[in-house]
Parts: sequence; structure tokens; C-alpha cells
Amino acid sequence: MKTDSTVKSALSRRAFLRLTAGGVGITMLAACVAPPAAPAAGGNAPAAAAPSSSTFDAKACYQPTAADTKTVKFPAKQGPYVIALSNSYIGNVWRTQMIKMAKAFVELPDIKPQIKQFIVNSSGESADTEISQIENMIAAGAQAIIVNAISPTALNPVIKKAQDAGVIVVSFDNIVTAPNVVLVNEDQVDFGRKMAEWLVDAIGSKGNVIMVTGVDGTSVNADRNKGAHEVFDKHADIKVVAEVNGKWDPGTAQQVTTAALASAPDIAGIWCQGGTDGVVRALQQAGRPLVPIAGEAENGFRKQMVQLKDKGLKGISIGQTPGMVCVSIKAALDLLAGNELPLSIAMPLPIAKSEDLKDGVNVFMNGPDNFFTPIQIPACGVNLTFDQINAQQL
Repeated sequence: MKTDSTVKSALSRRAFLRLTAGGVGITMLAACVAPPAAPAAGGNAPAAAAPSSSTFDAKACYQPTAADTKTVKFPAKQGPYVIALSNSYIGNVWRTQMIKMAKAFVELPDIKPQIKQFIVNSSGESADTEISQIENMIAAGAQAIIVNAISPTALNPVIKKAQDAGVIVVSFDNIVTAPNVVLVNEDQVDFGRKMAEWLVDAIGSKGNVIMVTGVDGTSVNADRNKGAHEVFDKHADIKVVAEVNGKWDPGTAQQVTTAALASAPDIAGIWCQGGTDGVVRALQQAGRPLVPIAGEAENGFRKQMVQLKDKGLKGISIGQTPGMVCVSIKAALDLLAGNELPLSIAMPLPIAKSEDLKDGVNVFMNGPDNFFTPIQIPACGVNLTFDQINAQQL
């Protein structure tokens, strides 16, 4: 963005329109419509939370990634605003829940009046398609674009185009490297590292390990793998005998784990970036022991951790919360209002081991397997319930 911005060192309906531009479908939700009717039934929701973001605490929410993280401030604009969400890969349940959480968040009573239109689109695994998607969002009048990128670098030219047009850009989950973009994320290297450290301890620092990775080409996948290898490489008696691509999807993870097990008869543990309940099913179908598993925060995996505990399943579940999209929306609104934020915002890692699980809090025994459990970030005003999220349509 032509930077009138100051950068300095320091420490989401009754109606929606589907537009097609250049072959790319864009969903626009008008902010002046009623919230969804009755919530969908199912699952054990957390304790009832106020349907607003009233617990928001800027200082607690917007924690800088490091002590020397710079801050950024843009000229204030008059609301309500046009906000766009550019999602890339859509082939797993984390992404669909993330979009549902975004739609639920922009319907909260204190968020809704700030948003004139909320534009959502998913481009798939093509960088060129996501570039076109962002160009369409610029043309549609987006004042802030929130990006979950297919590539850390390929979108940088179109992001500069957006910034030159006066559009604020916030990137989360799979982030970009373009300058003056506010990043919202968890520490993905530490994510992979913490899973690996737990697994090393669980298997006594020796044995064969299978790694089930995520979506190739994304920053999250690369960073988590880096953290894991940092740990595994320190232990001479641990051997990664297979590194297979599960794409953070239970079905894919089950297939690739099944194939890996066929050629690896002696497995001490499994490290899995996502789709972890598929990994457990692969072990069961192969008649293999339930070895220690370090995995993501899918409800299915956490339910298995409870249900199969007496059968020997021991696990750690670390969550990449889909709710970071809500934090990104809030950050975009604050930036549009002229508030100063860190350029890189770090969110805490939600961690649960088998012994930590509690129904209705961090596991939902009557809920679907494909639900990601870390759904509340109170300091960031993200107080959504299972039913509020489940009621949303894609």
C-alpha cells in the first residue's frame, strides 16, 4: 500500500449474491440481514456464551510474535466496510469450518454493523486462480482482504496491487511474505516441534516413526515438518521410515497411512499434521497396535483418544484453530478504523493430551468427527458455540 501507513519498531442472512467474474465465484453476504434461524442440533456445545465479541481485549489478543515485531497503522476509513476472505485450498474440513466460523463471526451483534458486505471465495490449489480471485475482490470494492494463501510468495504481486489500490491485507494460517501485511498465526515450527517432542517421550526416544504431512507448497506444511525434523534428527534411535502426504484430510490420511503401514511392519509412533482420526482408523483396519499418535485437534481424534484410551491409545492433540479467521477479521476492522497493530500476531497453541480431555469443553462426544475443537478465543472476542458454527452454510 502506498504507505501513508506508519511502520515503526516496537515492542459474520437471509440473502446472498453469487457473482462470477473471470470464472471465479464470489459469495457476498449483506451485513444488514437477519442472523440464521434456529441453530442446527448436534454435539455438546461449550458453556453458553454471549452472542457477541464483548470479551475482546486488544492487548491480550494482539500479542506480537517477538519483542522486536514492528507495528503498522493505516489512515482511518469510514465504515461500514467491504471485507473479503480469499481462501485457497478447500479440500478438508478445517477450511470449511474456518469459512463457517467467519460467517458466524460477522453476524455477531457488535461485528455486523461494521460490515457492509462480506465476500468469500475459495480458489483451490492454483496460485493463478487465487491471484484472479484477489483481483476480482479488488474490483468488487473490498477495503480489506484476508488471505489464506496457497503460496507464501506467488501472491505477492497481486497483494501489492491491492495495497496500491488502498486495500488493507491480513494474512493468516498459510501466510504470505509481502511487506506491510498483518500476519495472524500460530508458531507452526513450534507446533511441529511440540508434537514431535511429545512423541519422542511417548515412545522412549527410539523406534520407527511415520510422518503424515499436510498440503505441499504451503507455509504451514513446511514449518510443521521443519519443527518435527528438528526434534527427530536429534535422536539417533528414531527413524522416520515414511513421510506421506495426508493433505490435512481424514480420508486421505487414512489411505496414505494404510499404504505406509503395508511397507513398515514395525512402527513405534505416528506424527500427523491433520486428518488424524483417519490415521487411527488405518491402524485399526490393519489390525496394528494403537501406537502413540501426535495429531491435530479434530473432534474425531479427540473422541478416539477418549474411547480407545483403555485399548492403549495415547495421544497429544494440538490445534490450529479455524478461529484465527475471526481474529483476522477483527484485525482488519481495527486497521480500517485506524488502530495500530503488530505486523505479526502470535496466537497460543491449544494443546490437549489424553488425560486433559473433557466433554463439552475440548472434545464433543456427540458432535461430528470432522469438527475442529478449539473454537473459542475469549480474549479476541471469539465466543462462538458449536451450534452457531454448525448452523452456517457454505
